[in-house]
Amino acid sequence: MNNNEMNSTKRNIKEKIKIFWKDFNKNWVWVNIGAYGAWMISSWSLFFIGILDLIRVIFSTILGLAIFSLLYILKHIRKPKLLKIITGIVLVGCGSAFFGFIMWFITVYVLIQAPWAPLQALPPVVRGRILLLLVISSYAIAAYIMYRIGKKRKWRPPSHFEIE
Repeated sequence: MNNNEMNSTKRNIKEKIKIFWKDFNKNWVWVNIGAYGAWMISSWSLFFIGILDLIRVIFSTILGLAIFSLLYILKHIRKPKLLKIITGIVLVGCGSAFFGFIMWFITVYVLIQAPWAPLQALPPVVRGRILLLLVISSYAIAAYIMYRIGKKRKWRPPSHFEIE
């Protein structure tokens, strides 16, 4: 083959790849539904054979559906009002989970778990109740802080997010 034929075959391959990705972007929902269906059939059949546990199969079923739903929502919602709602949910939900865990971990270590902690001598039942109260309060405080940050930003999406 000469150079012209090799260049034309490379161009044909690049065009085929572009056409494939264009079709994939149009039909991505059906591709994901097919992948999710294949995953569910295989994981449930592995459960019935006895290779996987029921917990793992149920977890993968719910997680796969949640990921597919999240992808669908993020792909189709591009309206500014809905972006503000999504930004608020992500900011308050994920931010409070992250900062709430850090606050809870530090307060539990300082108050209960450390060898020098003032509440270490309490009975286990009382310590467990205090742990639960600390979980609820730390996540609530972190959610309030993240809500105030979002309200200060007027729930604007991040600057790198493109609106089509």
